Amino acid sequence: MLSNKPHIRNLVEICAQKGIDQVIISPGSRNAPLVISFGEHGAFNCLSIPDERVAGFFAMGIAQQTRKPVIITCTSGTASLNFAPAIAEAFYQKIPLLILTADRPVEWIHQGEGQSIAQRNVFANYVKRSYELPQEVTDKDGLWSANRIICEAIDQTMEGNGGPVHINIPFREPLYDTANYTDTALPKIIETTPFEKVLPQQTLKELANTWQQSKKVMILAGLLPLPKAGDALKASPALNTILSKLNEDATVAVLPEITSNLINESFIYNFDSVLSTVTEEEIAQFQPDLLITVGGSFISKRIKLWLRKHAPKAHWHIEEIDYHIDTFQGLTKTIKLSATAFFEQLAKVSDTLSMQSNIDISNVSDTSKVSDTYKTPDTYQATWKNREIQIQKVQKKYLKQANWSDIQAYKLILPKLPKNTNLHLANSTPVRYAQLFQPRKDVICNSNRGVAGIDGSTSTAAGAAYITQRPTTIITGDISFFYDSNAFWQHHLSPDLRVILINNGGGNIFRFIKGPDTTAQLSTYFEAQQERSAEYIAKTYILNYFVADSEDSLKTALKSFYKKQSNNRPAILEIKTPSVESAEIWRTYYNFLKNR
Repeated sequence: MLSNKPHIRNLVEICAQKGIDQVIISPGSRNAPLVISFGEHGAFNCLSIPDERVAGFFAMGIAQQTRKPVIITCTSGTASLNFAPAIAEAFYQKIPLLILTADRPVEWIHQGEGQSIAQRNVFANYVKRSYELPQEVTDKDGLWSANRIICEAIDQTMEGNGGPVHINIPFREPLYDTANYTDTALPKIIETTPFEKVLPQQTLKELANTWQQSKKVMILAGLLPLPKAGDALKASPALNTILSKLNEDATVAVLPEITSNLINESFIYNFDSVLSTVTEEEIAQFQPDLLITVGGSFISKRIKLWLRKHAPKAHWHIEEIDYHIDTFQGLTKTIKLSATAFFEQLAKVSDTLSMQSNIDISNVSDTSKVSDTYKTPDTYQATWKNREIQIQKVQKKYLKQANWSDIQAYKLILPKLPKNTNLHLANSTPVRYAQLFQPRKDVICNSNRGVAGIDGSTSTAAGAAYITQRPTTIITGDISFFYDSNAFWQHHLSPDLRVILINNGGGNIFRFIKGPDTTAQLSTYFEAQQERSAEYIAKTYILNYFVADSEDSLKTALKSFYKKQSNNRPAILEIKTPSVESAEIWRTYYNFLKNR
């Protein structure tokens, strides 16, 4: 017994036939036809999350892990606007969401009707496509039109790199009437046929020639999509494999950010710290001839500013997009392929790459081998790797003498994460601190770096924990944590979820960056100092609570925090650190490296 509105019955059936199975519902009345139909169909796992902002990020956390479209639906009015932060983040992370917003009848918009706003195209800047279904379907042509729109919208969520798609659905009352469709024919399904993108041979030869002539090749990797749930732990095993082999070429330096999830011991991870030590006389040694960027938003402001100032001769950005992303202001080519497909095609076009490294990269499987090329002096990779090895030694020395602070907390936390942890890093300081340390092979990292807002970090991690049912830890700052505390106001929290709250009394990032710390408004308006604790939030939502305020107490708390909780509920570990001293130790760290 589904809604008696035939186009809604078909919408639900088409979603089922196209493999969508997760539906996040925010309560309301205008979306009753959708709620009834998804709830009664039987092919869907329907979850109720009252706060639309949380619902959007929770759904994004699921889709981030599964790489399958997740439906979010809400009632009319401002409810839809509360989806906007998650939709924007999903758009820039290229995460598939299908947004179904119920709307008032079109004739009542701007007529003083309750819960009515102009919803058509309301997310236009942050979705791949916007659609609106017919208000009423009374004939064969109307149903045909609705079915075509629905099929196209769903396919668009997965087209190319994927992303969010919006369908606005105006409803007239009655909203709760149902019908039995047992004897009704199933709707026709329209499919989009996938195809493999291949660069022309002449283009590939030209690219291979540029590669061969470049003696300093930097491959810089930002945020990369995760595989489907249940696949290999890392973001792209195939990409990791071919980059590992390319990295055996001494002219190549691979610099992955933590959110790329690319792992090889000879990659250069702490390049932010390395750059802080490069003198004017050494710039030419570190500056690439050819820069190749893969993945999304980059965390490191230092490397962005450095490459803008010291531009390479050529910069290729590899991504399936319809516009130019010139983050480093030196872009010469946009290559609309996946990174894996690009490197595989480039390798096959000639013997150039294999000749340079004396290896066959067309059929490789070993991703664990560590290149020794950096031990040979005066090569581009050696320049980066040898400096990084020096930095790691200096970093250990610095951390031994540093007082209790944020950075000391991360030093203790990261090695203690359970194996195969899905680590979520909130924006501002958490993702930056984590990038100071070498990534672990058995930990996968996520972060909302599409827009890089502080909103929704906990909700995203909660969605990921729910769908994967594996150890999931989010490390978050206090402003981000309290801002998203409604993440716990739901019935779908996984017992595998662990929340680590670094509470330094405000937005400590504003003590790091130049500018805010010189104003009289720092503490009140930029840092937004606060003295709250998470203890009573934990009690409100029946979450297990632990607290630490020193190295010794943190070591003790981590042991209990990661044990299975007797009440089978998630846990919060609140770590209290000094605000002013944490910022000072961060600044001193970079000065210490320069004076190594």
